[in-house]
Amino acid sequence: MSTTPLLHGLLVPAERRARLHALPGAVLPRAAAQLTALAAPWVDVPPVTVDETAHNWHLTRARVLQVRVISLLVEYARTGEARFRAAALAYLRAMAAWEHWSWHAWRNGTSDAAPGILYDLTFGENAFTLAWAWDWLSDELTPTERAEILATAERRVFAPYLRANGDPANAAWYYQRPDSNWNTVCNGGAGTLALVLGDAYRDSARVLAVAEAGVTPYFARLGDDGAWPEGLGYWGYGHRYGFYFLLAASRGAGRRHPLLDRPGSRATLRFPLLFTPHGTAAGFGDVNVFFPLPFHLYAAEVLALPDVAAEVARRFAHLVDADPAALAASPWASAAELLLWYPDAPAEAACAWPRVDVLPSTGWGYVADCWPAPHLYAAVRGGNTDAPHTHQDLTSVQLVVDGERLAGNPVVDEYYDTTFDVQRYQLYEIGAASKSALFINGVGVPHPGCVPAEVVHGDGWEGVRLDVAGALAPGCQAHTATRTVLHLGGAALLIVDRVVLAHPGLVEARFHSEARVRRHTASAWLTGTRARLHLAFAANAPARLCESRGLPTNLTCPAESILRWGLTAFAEDVLLVTLCTPDARGRVRVTPTHIHVAVPGVHARLAYTREGLAGAS
Repeated sequence: MSTTPLLHGLLVPAERRARLHALPGAVLPRAAAQLTALAAPWVDVPPVTVDETAHNWHLTRARVLQVRVISLLVEYARTGEARFRAAALAYLRAMAAWEHWSWHAWRNGTSDAAPGILYDLTFGENAFTLAWAWDWLSDELTPTERAEILATAERRVFAPYLRANGDPANAAWYYQRPDSNWNTVCNGGAGTLALVLGDAYRDSARVLAVAEAGVTPYFARLGDDGAWPEGLGYWGYGHRYGFYFLLAASRGAGRRHPLLDRPGSRATLRFPLLFTPHGTAAGFGDVNVFFPLPFHLYAAEVLALPDVAAEVARRFAHLVDADPAALAASPWASAAELLLWYPDAPAEAACAWPRVDVLPSTGWGYVADCWPAPHLYAAVRGGNTDAPHTHQDLTSVQLVVDGERLAGNPVVDEYYDTTFDVQRYQLYEIGAASKSALFINGVGVPHPGCVPAEVVHGDGWEGVRLDVAGALAPGCQAHTATRTVLHLGGAALLIVDRVVLAHPGLVEARFHSEARVRRHTASAWLTGTRARLHLAFAANAPARLCESRGLPTNLTCPAESILRWGLTAFAEDVLLVTLCTPDARGRVRVTPTHIHVAVPGVHARLAYTREGLAGAS
């Protein structure tokens, strides 16, 4: 990889900067207005203040500062007003003066340079902030400004980075880990800084070699489906730093980086769109949230993925149009970066994505009535839990109507000191008790665990089937345990839980919802702010529908409703059925051999056996 950069422009090409003076279309002027509103108060360089009682507040502080620096630099290029430039450089000096970048060193009462201190995410994010500033200003920095940035880079980025990862045999735990966002944030941040500094830093070539060797397993791990086991929020986090590094390296080398040509690197840009109908997160694990990020547009353009580019652009256009301050809510400098990567004239492109699919590399599945804006959608959690940030959530579902999640799993977007401790799975939001899942004898599928998932088809339906029996705890021995989530002609979802136990026991299906719940004997309405969903229940044995409340760890969070459909007496042969219909009341009943469904426009009769739905293929 070359270490001699252009004068500037590895991160952001000159033609993109030039566009800032005449922004085309309707979206970009609105984004520019939001950027101006954000950047104006930062000219006075107010200190970066965060909640210093929160988990890893040093990382939060670094992220806030990065947003300010990138925003100020883009506003400087857009307006030519030197005050924005001066404020950005003042923030870099403040960052250099922070006593601790490392939260771990701060907690231990040591310095960042103490032996054994981990080069962590904060270092990686701060490195990227420095890289952006150098790349943006390198042709106009004064000798003093250049010396300041170089001194910060050497002392607070490269020295600790090489100390942690310079010897691959004794590198940090994340260094070549293929399934952790730490890899690309830490390696990608340091690598991007070395790349843009080039010959201005004497050891850039070494840092680049170490960084590239570090990120290679991350991209090489991506299967052909591009799925990411850490979930949606961490897809955005890790991929943002990873793609920026590889895209900058491509510009420096004058050719596309080989890691970008891998099938998984292309497919991964589509992955989060498949699990965010209408932009609503319907994934699994920690930080199940999704905010479109501008790098996504840049990467889709470089890799020539018109369907991805069109859908991400559409979502940004909707976001900016629907909420005048939407971009300010992003954890990154989205208002500034959108001005660079949003297309001049967004193209229309068909999203010819499967309506029902299972992504083999994670086992996540989904069913959708159409793309790119499904009316009725469900995500289904199969696969394994062998990755960071996973939950005890196998067999759980997320039910979304017109972009509103009406049933699913509570979101984890707040961390405690126990979140990554040995007691992690005792936390309500992470353990099975908070999941819209299948329970046998009171427990969900153990963690760690693996539940195979496959696409199945029948007469008038298609869906995703989970084979649960092999993953159950010893106290839940079963001849058969399957959960099938299927679409009936696009008009309804049917969840079929078929369990044949080795010994009599209890079986239950739970649905967690933040919507308003109106419960009846064997049915319920879930009513959100803009959509609603009717649930009808049936079983082949005596069962009851009950309602409970969640137990959020933070008492300031509202407790969600929990609908519990389960047996009232022990049984061996169990069939639980849940019919989900948007906007209309459905009816379902079961006989010893069939499930009978009636919804407006659809009447179905599905046979079942001890193994599950009959005729599935």
